[in-house]
Amino acid sequence: MWRTLVIVICWCCNLFLPAFAQRKNAAPAAADNSKPVAVIPFRMIDKHVVIPVVLSGGTDTLQFVFDSGAEVTVLHKRVSEKMRINSGHQAFMSGINNAMVRTNVVTLNALYLKGLRIPYVEAYLENLDNLGDSIDGVIGVALLKLYIVKIDYRQQQLVLYRNGKTPIGNTGRLLHFQLNYSTPVIDAAITMPDGRYLPGHYHITTGGDYGILFNWPYVDANRINSLPTLNTDRVQDMVRVLYYINSNIPSLQLGGKTMANVPVSYCKDINDVGVFTEIAGSIGYDIWKQFTITINYEKKEVYLE
Repeated sequence: MWRTLVIVICWCCNLFLPAFAQRKNAAPAAADNSKPVAVIPFRMIDKHVVIPVVLSGGTDTLQFVFDSGAEVTVLHKRVSEKMRINSGHQAFMSGINNAMVRTNVVTLNALYLKGLRIPYVEAYLENLDNLGDSIDGVIGVALLKLYIVKIDYRQQQLVLYRNGKTPIGNTGRLLHFQLNYSTPVIDAAITMPDGRYLPGHYHITTGGDYGILFNWPYVDANRINSLPTLNTDRVQDMVRVLYYINSNIPSLQLGGKTMANVPVSYCKDINDVGVFTEIAGSIGYDIWKQFTITINYEKKEVYLE
């Protein structure tokens, strides 16, 4: 009885509200995404998308890897020492082998991307020498949470739009993703040489310098290690040296497209665990370079063109 009464009273009161008051309470208009808020050129360095970044208090243009799989922003220790950025506290972070290390964390007053100002960015301090002498940091999810990000490999530019509806001009195939912690996860399937068709859940890792990097439990359960070895890599992670075995699979099915002769890698120490579901592995640059990718993190949408 009282619910009906309240509804009626509210309806009656609205009859007598001035027109301007009703307009004031109207839902805000959707963000205009017909034009981007920024177009950021990038260059490719060792299969990494590298964008120019300037930190508050500095004048040097730094080189940051943009990686959709980077759940935290990382700043090279040498940069923090040069700029005398003092650490605020310590926290744990993990590498791709899930090993936890304690590291210093700082809050950057602002990070500038081609005129865009991103205030109060929390950054973990880490030695990034393994990425090469020219890399000063890594950014990923922190940017995805703020903007719709389009990665155009042909034009070599990141196109940023306001959060909201994905730009109308996008002609890509829409796929929905879920989150594992804060990393986007997409469905795909592989075909093995013996004809087996194996569906799985994969991290969207645009900064990965590989085709597919399998998690070891998935390798073990599905006999991925029966693939012929093409070569091996010795890679220094944050904690220790890791040894990767590289091979090929006949095909990968992703977003309605079939890609043949796909490069794959695995390592016994790689186990990027899932929260609610098994993660088969990560899909990296060698696959994503074949598309123009638009990631709407807020809506959990990815468009592949």
